[in-house]
Amino acid sequence: MRSVDPVRGQSGPEVDPESASRALCPYYNCGDQLKAKHTGTKMASGRRLENWALELVPVQAGATILDAGCGWGRFTWPLIEAFGVKSTNVNCVDSSHGMLVTAAEEAQRRHHSPQFTCAGIQALPFPGRSFDGVMANCVLYHLTNIVEGVRELARVLKEDGWLLATTNSDVDDVPVLEFHYSALDKLGIDYEREARSSFSMENGGKALSEGFSEVDRSYFEDETRYAAAEDFLASYKTIGRYRNLLVREDIDDDKKRQLPLLVQQQAEAVIRKKGVLRSPVRMGAFVCRGPKR
Repeated sequence: MRSVDPVRGQSGPEVDPESASRALCPYYNCGDQLKAKHTGTKMASGRRLENWALELVPVQAGATILDAGCGWGRFTWPLIEAFGVKSTNVNCVDSSHGMLVTAAEEAQRRHHSPQFTCAGIQALPFPGRSFDGVMANCVLYHLTNIVEGVRELARVLKEDGWLLATTNSDVDDVPVLEFHYSALDKLGIDYEREARSSFSMENGGKALSEGFSEVDRSYFEDETRYAAAEDFLASYKTIGRYRNLLVREDIDDDKKRQLPLLVQQQAEAVIRKKGVLRSPVRMGAFVCRGPKR
């Protein structure tokens, strides 16, 4: 049983659109799988998206930072440990209480003391112009109203502050999704392919321009490599599309057991043929300045 209750200080409304949307996805009820996914992903270049992205903004040790949609703290920990921001100057916000529990446990393990607030990005419980920097990383596509969320992020940012928002590109398809859908087809499992992201590197700039006068875009391109199908399978088992299928009551238990085996078989076939399975990574970051009031 978890013993850490992370929520301190102000909290957001009891129900908001973002929280309701996230609540429908069991994957985000807790940060353990998301943490496993992020810590287990190794870029071929040795780089990490978090550190690359934080290099794009003028991080100062004494800055007050909001990590909006913080998850388990993927960007919070390098902000503190690699860029020297005082942990007590960081406020971690997420609409999932379970995510914040995981983040608080991680903070305790790392001996850091950021603030934790359970709230949605579309209704942040902070006064205007509260923060020197705001992060909204790999989260804005979850919002029901992205423009409203962007305007909230601009509202709580100081006049000379910055927003860092990372997201995926819609351009590249990746093997993990190709294998996943192929396995679902073979097993006759009903599913609906996700539409293009509502906030990607290709379309996100338009929404951000509603809240900021200056929006810069930078791409992060790399790849992950797997020499063993078992390693690929371990990564697959951390993604939301797989984890959410496991709790579906309309899927037979035997099919749930077969699903990862079929994914592994596809990975093995590629590795036998090519010696390694390469998966392209195309992501990026927006850096925004000049919050509009």
